[in-house]
Amino acid sequence: MGVRCVRIRLRQKKFGGCSVKLPYVIAHMVSSIDARSTAENWPNKKMMGPVFESVAKKIKADAWLVGRTTMQEFASKKSHRLGKPDRSIKKVDFVGKHSAKTYAVAIDPSGKCRWDSNMTDTEHVIEVLTRKVSTAYLKHLQEKQVSYIFAGEKEIDLETALKKLRQLFGIKIVRVDGGGKMWGSFLKASLIDEISHVVLPVADGAVGTNTIFDVEEGHTARRAKVLKLKSIKKLPNDCVWMRYLVKS
Repeated sequence: MGVRCVRIRLRQKKFGGCSVKLPYVIAHMVSSIDARSTAENWPNKKMMGPVFESVAKKIKADAWLVGRTTMQEFASKKSHRLGKPDRSIKKVDFVGKHSAKTYAVAIDPSGKCRWDSNMTDTEHVIEVLTRKVSTAYLKHLQEKQVSYIFAGEKEIDLETALKKLRQLFGIKIVRVDGGGKMWGSFLKASLIDEISHVVLPVADGAVGTNTIFDVEEGHTARRAKVLKLKSIKKLPNDCVWMRYLVKS
């Protein structure tokens, strides 16, 4: 059964008394059949990256979003020593100059990624920060024309981040590329509309390794999410691609 198209319905949330449309969020992931995502001991581990990327390209999205550790792979490998704090720089959202139509979004609460430019391949970079970042870091981003938004004082508020991505950049569909803690955070906040899950033909069986949804202790205080199967497709090399809609 192939992938079926569905109408994207943007959710509305109230902010400051006004209804604001949030982007449609697709959590895209690859795992073993038992939902493990750490591939060091898998005989077919080299398959994981190419399968993830090939399927990701088939998912229509205006932006892809990852945590700071994953985004570090795309950021500068140079040290980029920051200067002194600059009192003239206010902690307000900044939209850098760009002509890109797609975006790469980094959840980077403390502002650790450094940049040589404001692009990753064809995507314009957006940093999602907390207000604890230094103005010296903001100056670095402004010099590189990297866009940034604030979404919390000391911790990231994902709903606020999504609201601003929609308002400031017109982003309607976000693909969340992981990892487990990021997917878990979106799940906990009830912000996932759809799950794209590619299962590799491997059974891990390890205890204590990363899973596709890593949520903190005390998860029994909330109900699990119920899903509706949207499509399922057999891929080459015995992989399976499943797409689920998350019921509200």
